[in-house]
Amino acid sequence: MEDAGVDEKDRTIAGVLKAISFQKSKLERSMNPGAGKNAGISFSKQVAPILAKNCLGCHDDTARGRLRLDTFAGMRQGGMSGPLLVPGNAQRSLLMAKLVFPGPQRMPKGRGPLAPNDLKTIATWISQGAKYDQQDPNLLLTDLGKEKPKKKPMIKVAKPDGTETVSFKKDIAPMFVKFCYRCHSGNNPDSGFSVETFEKILIGGDSGEVLVPGSLEESRLFRLTGGLENPRMPQGQARITRKNYEDLKAWVKEGIKYDGGDPKIPLREMVPTDAEILAARLQKMSEDEFRQYRKEKAESHWRKTLSSAKPVTVATEKFLVMGNVEESRLIETAKWADGILQDIQKQFGTKSLPVWKGRLAIYVFKDRYDYDEFNRSIENRQPAKTLFGHAKVTANFDDAYVAVLDTGDTNGTTKPSMKWTLAKSLTSAFLQINAKARPAWLMEGAGWALANQQLQGDAYQRTMVNSAADVLRELKRPEDLFKNGTFAPDATEHVGYVTARFLLSKGSLQQFRQFTQMIIGGRDVNDACRAVYKATSANLAQGVLRALQ
Repeated sequence: MEDAGVDEKDRTIAGVLKAISFQKSKLERSMNPGAGKNAGISFSKQVAPILAKNCLGCHDDTARGRLRLDTFAGMRQGGMSGPLLVPGNAQRSLLMAKLVFPGPQRMPKGRGPLAPNDLKTIATWISQGAKYDQQDPNLLLTDLGKEKPKKKPMIKVAKPDGTETVSFKKDIAPMFVKFCYRCHSGNNPDSGFSVETFEKILIGGDSGEVLVPGSLEESRLFRLTGGLENPRMPQGQARITRKNYEDLKAWVKEGIKYDGGDPKIPLREMVPTDAEILAARLQKMSEDEFRQYRKEKAESHWRKTLSSAKPVTVATEKFLVMGNVEESRLIETAKWADGILQDIQKQFGTKSLPVWKGRLAIYVFKDRYDYDEFNRSIENRQPAKTLFGHAKVTANFDDAYVAVLDTGDTNGTTKPSMKWTLAKSLTSAFLQINAKARPAWLMEGAGWALANQQLQGDAYQRTMVNSAADVLRELKRPEDLFKNGTFAPDATEHVGYVTARFLLSKGSLQQFRQFTQMIIGGRDVNDACRAVYKATSANLAQGVLRALQ
């Protein structure tokens, strides 16, 4: 400018000056994280609590992908996928992409998306330069923005007098847990307001009390929830029902009475979960009611799997057999199942036949695609091509079924006969009855080894042995053979087969039965090995490995 005699107001140089100014301020932000403390969105007060609440369960010092979000330094560094932040550009920042990405790749993993206001807060913070408003970038997010604890206000808990039309325990607490708990709990609840206990509800949040007995106008919680004041609650999810609204309205007008005992008791302990409600319902069912429930559940599974193909159904005393094969094949399957049940009774020394409440459903699929679709739709997994059947029995018998692929009546090198698969799966279904522990190798492998010798084709036995040997060669710690998660699902049942076969050859059927009962009863596997086989789990695992050489 000086050399050319150009004034700084000249249009030819204005764009360059503006660009230089922008880059200087950007460089200043990068070199001095504490700069701009009071400008725009506060990282420590607004962004850090969101990240701490939603991300720290996975992205701490044990984070996969080496992405740590427990400090600003970790955020700035990024992970294996590259830098997480592009200051000034939220759209190009990997953090925002991960938070809004559709499908299972969206973060937080395994949970719903962040509330729209939280996403907006983070995006605005990045667009404003992703400023850090503290001096030390290595401070834990959970320690940022902490203020001196406020003195708890005096609270008065009003007890019911019998004239109330609404119960906190039965009507209000379930609503708080369902709609409010996600955002208003933990160490950093939104707006400083927690619904974890009745006492905390009365204390209120950053703005003070949110409930005033008898006054709907002064009860901010009611006004926000009922849409009388913004932002309307709950955010980012379904609205409360008309009944919820009327119950809350009546509860406030009737004096915010509390019928839950100690006001410090967590609401989650007071409110039964969906699983607990279902368990209680199933517990009260008669056998006839349970059979109807099993039939409806089985039909629901089938519709989710093959909605366009109506199944054929055969019902017996013990089984509900359903499939897309000929009825004669299902009748044959039911007869096989009755015989296998008798074998299981003898093998495990039970005085009566195994009982699954409401009968055991058996799904028979004629094609590989159909069986795979069942796994995808009901089990939420893509099965290996070496999986031909499996069982699932839950603790309360909500689910009790076996699913098998009809592979015919002969064994080959690549597939077992259907009857052998059925025997393996029914044994697994038996072992899952009231099991406290469910070691996959035992659940998936014992049935193959215990099945009638006439079913065990040599060709497929060799396939399972060779498959197990290939996997076990890579085992670094022998005792890991007995641990869940050591092997992929397709390898687990083959490893389980050779392990169960070895234990049966090392001792008697009675010993294997005793060992099995200890394991599914929750006994430590090493203790069970010592008690029954007088050896450690590592010793027995080494014996399995030697037998395969």
